[in-house]
Amino acid sequence: MVAFNIEFAVFEVGDGVQERRFNAPLTALTGETGSGKSTLLEATWWTLGVDRTKLMHAAAACARVGFTARIGGSRWRITRSTTDPKEDVAFTNITTGVEEQHPVKGSEARRSAADVFQDLLGIPRLGIGRTRVTLDLLQPWIYARQDSLPTHYLGGQGKEQRVSVGRVLLGADDETIDALRQDSTDKTKKWRSATNRVKKILRDREEHELPSLEDLQRRAAQWTAQHQEESARVRGANAELSRLHHEMAALEQKASTADEARRAAQTAADDRERTARLLEAAAAEARGRLAGLREAATDPRLCPQCVRPLDLTGLSQDDCPVCQRFDPERQQRTHQFQQRMAEAQQGAERAREAARRAAQAAEDARGRAGDADRAGTEAWASARAFVQDVIAPQQQIVVEAEASVRELAARLEQNTEHLRELTELTGLREQLPKLQELKEAAEAAYTAARNDTDLMVKQGTDRWSDHLLRRMQACDPEITTASVSPEDFSVTVNGGAFDSTVVTGHGRTRINVSTLLALRDTAREVPAMPVPQFLMVDSPFTGLGNSPKDQRTGAALLDGLTELATSQHPAGTGGQVIIACTELLGPPQAAVREIRTSLANGAIPGLPPRDSDTA
Repeated sequence: MVAFNIEFAVFEVGDGVQERRFNAPLTALTGETGSGKSTLLEATWWTLGVDRTKLMHAAAACARVGFTARIGGSRWRITRSTTDPKEDVAFTNITTGVEEQHPVKGSEARRSAADVFQDLLGIPRLGIGRTRVTLDLLQPWIYARQDSLPTHYLGGQGKEQRVSVGRVLLGADDETIDALRQDSTDKTKKWRSATNRVKKILRDREEHELPSLEDLQRRAAQWTAQHQEESARVRGANAELSRLHHEMAALEQKASTADEARRAAQTAADDRERTARLLEAAAAEARGRLAGLREAATDPRLCPQCVRPLDLTGLSQDDCPVCQRFDPERQQRTHQFQQRMAEAQQGAERAREAARRAAQAAEDARGRAGDADRAGTEAWASARAFVQDVIAPQQQIVVEAEASVRELAARLEQNTEHLRELTELTGLREQLPKLQELKEAAEAAYTAARNDTDLMVKQGTDRWSDHLLRRMQACDPEITTASVSPEDFSVTVNGGAFDSTVVTGHGRTRINVSTLLALRDTAREVPAMPVPQFLMVDSPFTGLGNSPKDQRTGAALLDGLTELATSQHPAGTGGQVIIACTELLGPPQAAVREIRTSLANGAIPGLPPRDSDTA
């Protein structure tokens, strides 16, 4: 057994460090509800990351919480941050000055803070899964909490977990027993796994009417050959499809070229039409000028200048039709007018011919544009027909061939799996006798070791029961029998189990406290038991009144707690008890140090006064 005593509760408040000293074998935190007594006790286990412990309001107001303790031959200071609860827990070995950091939740690479603390206590972490003896399962055997003490045996721990912890604390289960158990479990799992696998393979073969080994091998050869043929067909079909895609690309290129030619022809036709319209407009203008000159020349009754009717009576060709005087240059002007008429005639004819040629060129360009449009349409129609009549059928050939390949591959994979199962079945059938032999040998070894330790458990629970009866009778002389079951470590008092107690409250509280005290009485007689002579109890006097019987019970419990705190283990280590209660019952004792608390002066020093009604 490793000695364990808490010297200080440590709290970082503001810029300073506050300590609550536990410098007596039995320290009693007393005072009104809400002064922080339970908060201080809970903070101890919250520091280590124990499940279901709470960081209460007052402790959360501190930057860090923890404790200083003597564990074995060393002094340790263990603290944890409240501002970042996921931060590693600090373990400082005051004796050597070395500091370690351990996570709140462990992993394969790092032990958790709770596991490190349990290793320091020297209590082995045996078992697996939910029954593995961790600090979470050990806590109810070391710390009796206020919320479960008057209602649940050992904090409500389940039977399987209670058995695992009880056997370890009685010294019955150790690393050797655990190794034998693990070996038996592993070999049983291997045998059971092989047996179940054989049954499953046989069941599947029967349900699906699977063929024999020879049929599977024949199918494998047949389907492999078919798979190779279909794979070759897929490769050929893909190669042909690739060639056709190249042809398709050429057709699309031809159609694209036709589109470009169509656009160019359309542009040229548009240009020719614009030119023809311009020349036609110019010809019309020339014809208009010619028509004007003709009109002026063919009507001598009009003045050539003002185009007003003239009186030509008695005038010669040399007389001016306007002023009716002799005009020697009139004939010359007439000649010039005729010359302009001739020039206008020629200009009109040239313009008409240019317009005719432009119209013919526009008509020719429009014809070429139509031809280019038909060529483009035919090119794209040819490409689409090639896709529909050539590409699509070849793609369908590829799809069908690939589907056939996939189907054959799936058949081969399934066939291979069946062959693998048959090979596995043959191997498992050969291994089963050996696996069963190993399983039975491991079970026999573990059973033999367990039978030997069962005797140790029986002897330990007999001693435990004797001490339990003594402590229960100190509380109530009318109690005649009290026992601890060697099968599941449950308690029976006066023939009734813990849960059959009619009234909850102090009747169950004294059973819990007496059971924990009796276990430590037994450990002093059996030094091999790794039970620390340490106990923390929150509200051990719950439900007690002022009647003589209640006063006797309270005094007996206080005497028992004091006895544990002041006793010496054969290994030379002393005990320690820390309790929290409203007030102490009975006269003060030298081994007891009472720390009075109140809302104004709480259990955690350095904090402002509280007005909460939560302990």
